[in-house]
Amino acid sequence: MVTFFIKFNMRKKILLILVVIAGFNSYAQNRKGQFKLLNQEKHQLLVSFEVPEQAQEIIDYYYENNKEFKNFVDTNKLQIEVAFQWNDEHFNKLREDAIRYSESDEAVLVLKGLYVVNNDLPNNELYKLAEQLEGFSFVRYAELNSLTPIAPPSVDIPPTTPNYFQNQTYIQANPGVNMQYAWNQGVFGQGIRVRDVEYGMSVTHEELTDPKFSNQLPISSLVNLSWLDHGTATAGVVAAHNGTYGVTGMQHGISEFKVFPEYTTSGYDRLFAINSAISASVAGDVILYEMQTGGVNSTTNSPNYVPAEYVNSIWDATKAATTAGIHIVAAAGNGGQNLDSTAYSSYMNRGDSGALMVGAGSNNTTHSRLNFSTYGQRVNVQGWGMGVLTSGYGDYAMLANDPNQSYTMFSGTSSATPVVASCVIALLSRAKASNYDLSPTEIRTILTTTGIAQGGNTSTHIGPFPNMQAAFTFLDNYLLSTNKVDAIPMNVFPNPASNELFVTFPTDYSTNEISIYDAVGRQVYYQKNYISNSSINVSSFKSGMYILKMKSNNAEQSKKIVIK
Repeated sequence: MVTFFIKFNMRKKILLILVVIAGFNSYAQNRKGQFKLLNQEKHQLLVSFEVPEQAQEIIDYYYENNKEFKNFVDTNKLQIEVAFQWNDEHFNKLREDAIRYSESDEAVLVLKGLYVVNNDLPNNELYKLAEQLEGFSFVRYAELNSLTPIAPPSVDIPPTTPNYFQNQTYIQANPGVNMQYAWNQGVFGQGIRVRDVEYGMSVTHEELTDPKFSNQLPISSLVNLSWLDHGTATAGVVAAHNGTYGVTGMQHGISEFKVFPEYTTSGYDRLFAINSAISASVAGDVILYEMQTGGVNSTTNSPNYVPAEYVNSIWDATKAATTAGIHIVAAAGNGGQNLDSTAYSSYMNRGDSGALMVGAGSNNTTHSRLNFSTYGQRVNVQGWGMGVLTSGYGDYAMLANDPNQSYTMFSGTSSATPVVASCVIALLSRAKASNYDLSPTEIRTILTTTGIAQGGNTSTHIGPFPNMQAAFTFLDNYLLSTNKVDAIPMNVFPNPASNELFVTFPTDYSTNEISIYDAVGRQVYYQKNYISNSSINVSSFKSGMYILKMKSNNAEQSKKIVIK
């Protein structure tokens, strides 16, 4: 029989149709034949099984109901264990949230089908097993993951100035994100919980001594100390203390900042760290992916870094989280790879995981791509990829030679990601204060619609740069639309729309005015005495979020619409 070693280590419907449509395509797409050996170091074999209805133990189900699979397992003496042991109550909550946000829990259920082969075998034998396992129709894919830790996505750019808060210019207006505007509105991240998946952070650093900072799993003693500094720097950008010394976090009022380390005393396991973060999160929480992985034709000397979700199982975990309303903000990676090239077609054909993908841009008003940043249409927005003053390392300052008083100029997609994550947190906090939970799709739409356009060579796409004043202005109008009592019983469809949309309402409201406004409040459509259920041509509208307003009988009603 199979030997198991179970690991116990630890809307509103308006915008979400896009996610559902993308989800169907991603699960139908063939994910087989994508595994590879990244290096000569030890690897782990992971297998994704289809999840049959009503089956509690997926591997038992196939072992007992498929003779060929049973013989294969017995012949090879396979030891198979679940990749992650989910708490049933929390897993059911993820499923409920997925249905609430995305009308389907399919992406969450996929996580139950992830297993690892626990046999200690050389790489060539694992490779052969992967090929054979993918021959079974109920295996979605096999995957070979290196057990050698992957460097976090930072690059070395020296400091140029001795100031602290004054040099946190990424907080101010363009070329910064204008987080000062959010502060002026009293928004500091109140009520938002943050998780970070990387190697850890120093909770003894003077910027991170508050109890809200914690490492959630025991960190391996083999972790490079500079990689711990990486987490210290990330935490500093987001939530460093607001005081009279050092730096100030962009959203220093968050309630939690928890790191889920990839490399623990149990070994290196990135998927386990991600699943642990998801298992500790609910809709409205934010998870940072401060990590990258080797891309096409990667070698030790030329790793060609791309997003961590390039790995099939990471994509599945990410999709499950975002479908359930958890916000994933992910580094695009420092490999300078073109994700639109045919070499990455298998990755792109999976569809959209729902993560907000962040590229590295310049720290000036051009907002052009830095040459190391991976790029392509999958990259949604950009943050500063250089010159981000924060805690850690000590290359900017090391007071009294004390690592707990160290500061750095952070860089790479590593620095870009917490800058953008802070913008996400601010929007979530603002909406939460109005008793509204923004979905990952809504957050992405707001930031891409209101951001400052990318400059330089725009053919290497990394998306716009966040503009918090414009984002807040749009969000405030959006919340008014969302929370207003239905003064007019109107319906707008299809939503999202591509070429035309329709508005329906009772005949009592035939004397009316219909207006449509874009993200910055400009009127782009107007019609008086619109006839219910007649076509409105929106084919010339740019993709993005809009507000449709109807006035009739001294009443007014607004609806959010998306043009794709």
